[in-house]
Amino acid sequence: MKKYALITPSFKPDFERCRLLCESVDRFVDPTVQHYIIVDRRDYQLFKTLRNRRTSLICVEDIIPYWIFRIPLINKLWLSLKTLPLRNWILQQLVKLTAPAILTEENFLYTDSDVFFVRPYLPKSMEQNGAIPLFMETGQRGLIQKNDLWHASAATLLGCSTDPSYDTNFIDNVIPWRRANVILLQEHLSNRYACDWQQVIARQLSLSEYVLYGLFCTRILGEQSLHFPDPVKRSHSYWESVPMGATALLKFKNDLGPEHTSVMISAKSHTDVSLIRQAFL
Repeated sequence: MKKYALITPSFKPDFERCRLLCESVDRFVDPTVQHYIIVDRRDYQLFKTLRNRRTSLICVEDIIPYWIFRIPLINKLWLSLKTLPLRNWILQQLVKLTAPAILTEENFLYTDSDVFFVRPYLPKSMEQNGAIPLFMETGQRGLIQKNDLWHASAATLLGCSTDPSYDTNFIDNVIPWRRANVILLQEHLSNRYACDWQQVIARQLSLSEYVLYGLFCTRILGEQSLHFPDPVKRSHSYWESVPMGATALLKFKNDLGPEHTSVMISAKSHTDVSLIRQAFL
């Protein structure tokens, strides 16, 4: 069993960003880490150009249950035979949670396509006595939009109390998960609700997969999760919706800290990818 898999859900509007990510993976990420890009079937032909010896392509429709499907010309929803229609946001989270069914690596590293690496990234070097990092900030109550709502939703799903958990944040970029823990999470949801875990996720209107996994590891599994809490943000991130020009990008680059191995410039900012290349490459 290989140690790590890098997993990136993407779609057509983010293709050039995903291309930049792939180039940076080839340059900076430990070569033993396989990269998997997951896209809708309608985008498959476009993304095929990114495949190489360490980058593979997976079709969403090949890994989700048969009862979830898309109808042509409907872009924002997936229809379901067992639940209300799913928004793309929920479908993407379900896809990430499905990873153990399609990949055999021991650990997963989730990275969106608006992330790219700028320094060597060696995930094995961050292990501590066989445990891997679980990104977790404390002191976050009320500071992040929807974070409290996501915690409440996840705690309700898991059947654990919410108040002590509101203080945490599990959301960042390049997030490590353990495959065994995802399987235990699936089993926990299936047993608790007496139905397929995918159906449980598909019913949700507001959910963060990172918060769900983080609460499951910290509040249900504890030390069994083989994670250790890691508050270090190793990705230098720009979350704003305003595009950055060349000058702003250079200033942003100059703010890179020694702990940063990657950069995230939100696709929602519509920052020109060619300008990002000029600034960072």
